Order: sequence, then structure tokens, then C-alpha cells
Amino acid sequence: MIQSIISENLITSYLGTNYQIGTGPDSISLQINQYSESLARLLTASKHPCAAIISAYNPFSQLLSDKENRALHESLMHFLSSCSYAMIESLNTDSAEVWPAEKSFFVLGLDLNTSKSLGQRFNQNAIVWIDNDAIPRLILLR
Repeated sequence: MIQSIISENLITSYLGTNYQIGTGPDSISLQINQYSESLARLLTASKHPCAAIISAYNPFSQLLSDKENRALHESLMHFLSSCSYAMIESLNTDSAEVWPAEKSFFVLGLDLNTSKSLGQRFNQNAIVWIDNDAIPRLILLR
């Protein structure tokens, strides 16, 4: 694995997280490094070759209050809206239930470098990036 200052336990937690695109009955559940046919159809239908899942919750994996996390999420939403990115509100849930659920955005059309920059702008340890192969990949930022 790539050299990182992020602990192995935290990386394991990220790898075990369920990344859910959307919050309704048509939501799509994703796992890191696992192909998703539903995701492939979404990318094809949207005509975007790539996407990212980015959260502003709990910067650098330091637990914040619900109020603080909601404010950061709103800030991310406003930033994405101001850049006219197509996005779907999403939810990340830790399968081990160590971390509380985190809201995020599935952002269509974000190339890898832009995705990394955006994750760093919101002080995240990692993002999830998806290329046209419809396989979500964990991208460590620190």
C-alpha cells in the first residue's frame, strides 16, 4: 500500500465503508475496489467518464458535532453548486459501526486531480474516485 500518515485501522475502516449514492429507494451501494453494474449504468447515462465521492464531515477524521458537520456539508454543497458540478447527495456508513454515518456528495465528471484538490480543500484524509470502469477506489490524500 502507498506510504501514508493515516493509520492502518483508519484505512481499514475506509475500505469497509458502504458508500451509498443517493438517499432514496433507487440509491446505489458501493464498496471499494468492487465493480458496480448500477454505477456503470449511471456513468453511461450521465455521459460522464468519472466521478468522486467527497465528504466534508469530520476533517482529518476528527469527530465533530452534528452541527459542525452539517455546516461543513453545507459549505461543500455551496462550493459544488457554485462550480456547477452535477452532484447527488450521498451517505457513507461504516460497516463496523465505529464511525457515525457521514453525508457526502457523489460528484459527476470530477477528474482525479480535481477530486484530490477538493478533498484537500475540505481537509479530508481520503476520497473515493471512480473512473469509467465503475470500480470505486480509495484515494489517500495524506
